[in-house]
Amino acid sequence: MDLISGMSMFRRVVEAESFSAVARETGVSQPTISKHISALEKHLGVKLLNRSTRHLATTEPGKKYYHYCVRILDEVAEAEASVGQQQTELTGLLRINVPISFGRRQVLPALWSFMQAYPAINLDIMMDDHYVDLVKEGIDLAVRVGPLFDSSLVARKLGCYQRLTVASPSYIEKYGEPGTVEELKNHSCIVFTLLTTGNNWHYYDKQELKKIQVNGRICTSSPDAMLEAALKGFGIAVAPTWLVQDAINDGELKVILNNYTPTPMELNAIYPERHYVPAKVHALIDHLRENLDNT
Repeated sequence: MDLISGMSMFRRVVEAESFSAVARETGVSQPTISKHISALEKHLGVKLLNRSTRHLATTEPGKKYYHYCVRILDEVAEAEASVGQQQTELTGLLRINVPISFGRRQVLPALWSFMQAYPAINLDIMMDDHYVDLVKEGIDLAVRVGPLFDSSLVARKLGCYQRLTVASPSYIEKYGEPGTVEELKNHSCIVFTLLTTGNNWHYYDKQELKKIQVNGRICTSSPDAMLEAALKGFGIAVAPTWLVQDAINDGELKVILNNYTPTPMELNAIYPERHYVPAKVHALIDHLRENLDNT
């Protein structure tokens, strides 16, 4: 049997907790993956996984062997990267996870230029606004906006983007324009639910941080829905510049509360903590730093 292939399959099955997920990820049939694991168990003389139709669990020997597999496979990858063709040319597949709206507007253009710069790289792009387990899903790199909470991940700052407080001319005409952040309590505000701060909006008034609790008719996890609601006059929004700048330029939205600055949001590239990080991951991080518009 091919021991390295068997170890690699076993590692991914443990991380994904699923034979079918690894089959989709690798393009190898589920029975073939099962045969690899069975051959590995026969070779070692121990049971690595307990499996049923609904459940998959690692045995105690399997847990120990998994950690050996991670270390050995990372060292093999590092050895391969240090010699031969990979010294001068980056190759292989990169699996990337990015938020939907930000990804479409900001990240995808940078990825297309990355592919042009590295023609031997293939990309598998997952777009999702919700939390994704990078290890379980086999993601090499993710772009995250806002605070990070998973300490098992490595973060590399790409920059940050500014946010603006905006409302449509129709909303201002009907309900008036707030002069201070405290007056937001008397207005309908559009709340972006994926931020941990929720309906507590944070502003800098000169050097002082102010926290204002707001309410409104619309809460949403979608930046596009937030933009559409603001354009339709359903309330005031705090939104990133990249989302609203075109509407501001066209006069469809107006920037309000100019004397107060919403807290900016950090932009990070994150990846699972491991001994060896492929050169292609570092190359993509550098490319994103240079090509993303941090405004």
